[in-house]
Amino acid sequence: MTTTAVETSGGERIDELVSTVRTKAWLAAVALILVAGCGAGWAWLGQVRDVVFASGVLVTGTGPVPVAAPVSGSLAEVFVTAGQEVTAGTPLAVLSDAQGARRVVTGTSSGRVIRTAAPGTALAAGAVVAVVDPGTGPLRAVLTVGPERIGSLTEGQTVAVTGAGTGKVSAVDAYPTSTDRLRPLYGDTLKADGRYLVTVDLDRPAWPGATLTPVAGEITVAVVRPVDALFKEAGRG
Repeated sequence: MTTTAVETSGGERIDELVSTVRTKAWLAAVALILVAGCGAGWAWLGQVRDVVFASGVLVTGTGPVPVAAPVSGSLAEVFVTAGQEVTAGTPLAVLSDAQGARRVVTGTSSGRVIRTAAPGTALAAGAVVAVVDPGTGPLRAVLTVGPERIGSLTEGQTVAVTGAGTGKVSAVDAYPTSTDRLRPLYGDTLKADGRYLVTVDLDRPAWPGATLTPVAGEITVAVVRPVDALFKEAGRG
C-alpha cells in the first residue's frame, strides 16, 4: 500500500520561518564581523588625545607691568583712571609718607592703565600703585593647572586656546601660586590657589584690550593609538 505525502500550509509556514531565521542569523553575524573589524581598525589606526584642561587669561608681551610705591605711605591722590593711555614718566599718583612729605609716583612704561590703588590706601614700599598693560609684543596665555596634572606638562606641547587659536607651552612654573599673590597684577580674573602657572606663546598677534581676557585651554600631552592606551592601563593594573 502506497501513502502519498501531502504538503500542508502549516509546513510551508515552518519552512519560511526557518529560512527567515537563518537569514537574520547570517545578517547578524555579518554585522558583528563588521563591527569587530571597525573596532579593531580603530584600535590600531585611530588616535586618542591625552588632554589637560586649563583656564586663565590672555596677556600681551610679558604681561601687566606693576608700578611700585617707592616708599611706604598713604595714597593721597590718583591722577589716572583705568583705560587711560600713559607713557614712561607720566604722573600717576601722589604718595604721602609718615612725615607728610608728598612724592609723585610716575609711570615706568607706556601702555594702558588696567587698575590703580584707591586714594587713601596705605601702601608699603614696593606695593602696587598702578598696573599698566604695555599693549605691545606677542600674544600669550597664562593658564592655571592643578597639581594632579602639572607633572605631565612640558615646554613645546600644543595648546588650543578658545578665541585665540593655537600655541605652544613656553614655561611651566615649578611651584604653585596663590590668588592673593596674583591679585595685584591680575585682579580677580585669575584664580590660582594651589595651582601652577603655565605660559603659552600663541600663534596670532595681540589686539587692543586683549590683556586679561578670560580663556580656556586644552593642552595636548600625548596622541596615542587606542590599543597602546589599553595595554598601558592593563600594565598598570
